[in-house]
Order: sequence, then C-alpha cells, then structure tokens
Amino acid sequence: MMLARTSRRFPGLRAPVPVIFLAILIAQASLAQTPQVEYQIKATFLFNFAKYVEWPNQAFPHPDSPFMICLAGDPFEGAVEQTVAGERLDGRPFIVKHIVLGDNVRECHMLYIAASEARRSGEMIGAVRNLPILTVGEPEDFINTGGMIRFTENAHRIRFQINPDAAERASLKVSSRLLRLADIVRPRRASGQ
Repeated sequence: MMLARTSRRFPGLRAPVPVIFLAILIAQASLAQTPQVEYQIKATFLFNFAKYVEWPNQAFPHPDSPFMICLAGDPFEGAVEQTVAGERLDGRPFIVKHIVLGDNVRECHMLYIAASEARRSGEMIGAVRNLPILTVGEPEDFINTGGMIRFTENAHRIRFQINPDAAERASLKVSSRLLRLADIVRPRRASGQ
C-alpha cells in the first residue's frame, strides 16, 4: 500500500500518517455516498482541527481540564463522540457537549455550528467573539459573521475555509500545516464601508 511506504511518525499522533492527511484523502471520495459518511469525515476533521490549533493556557482553568467540543445542531449522529473516544489532547480528555439555545458556550474550546442553526450562527459567534474558542461551521455566511473555519463542498469533495484573522483575534494559533490545506478567506466588507 502506498501509504505504508511513505509513512513516518509525527509527535503526538499514534497513526503512521497524520490523521488529518488521511482525512483529506478520504474526503476526496464522492459525497454522493451518504450523509452519514460525510459527517464521519467531518468528525475526523474536527478532531484534527483540535490537534493543529494551539490554545492559550488561560483557555483551561486547570492543567487537567478537559477539551470541550460543543455542538450546536448535530448532524453527526454520534460520529464526533466515536472519533474522540479515548483520545487526549496534550493530556486532556475530550468531552462532547450538545448545546441548545441559552446554554453557556463560554466553556467550550471548539464550537461547531450546523447548517440547521444558520439563523442563530451570528448570535453564537458574537457570544464567543475574541474568546479562545475555535468556531467551526457550515452556514453560508459563517465567515462573514466572524466564524473561523467553514466546511464547504467543491466538486463533491469536502473542503474547508479558514479565516486566520478571526482565529488570531481569539488568541488561537493555527498551524501552518493546517493553513496550507485550507482555502484562506476573510470576511467580505459590506458595500459602503
């Protein structure tokens, strides 16, 4: 197998090839398969986004505080929980929390906003603006409302956009490896500004 010949070890990863690159390869498959497969791939991306973004120390109240992934709208059907089960990030266990309107999202480290939550997307992003919380979502206007990473589809392939300015304002450092794989975008300015 070609991957076996080119594999090498990377610190912090158990797999011979970084999982993010494997996810990219898997994502090249047609999305026409099923929505379940699409969201299993996106769950893998979420896990890898956590590995390729650096949070400031003050994002965690204690050295052993868990890494919390919050899901607003959940098309994953348990795929995120399965993906992070038993995994750790810098010694921290993962916790997946499903949030609804009115929940405190300030305890999240990653906030995923599903397309079904598009009407509340701007409100949720505004609630965590400039806090060290990685915002990931699918709504069409996600980047323009201040989101950091947006899933897109191009030629039936999962891609993602990153707004590095929003991440920087939140004191998050996005790895250059992750930036190389993304489409770098910045919010559109409203006409007249």
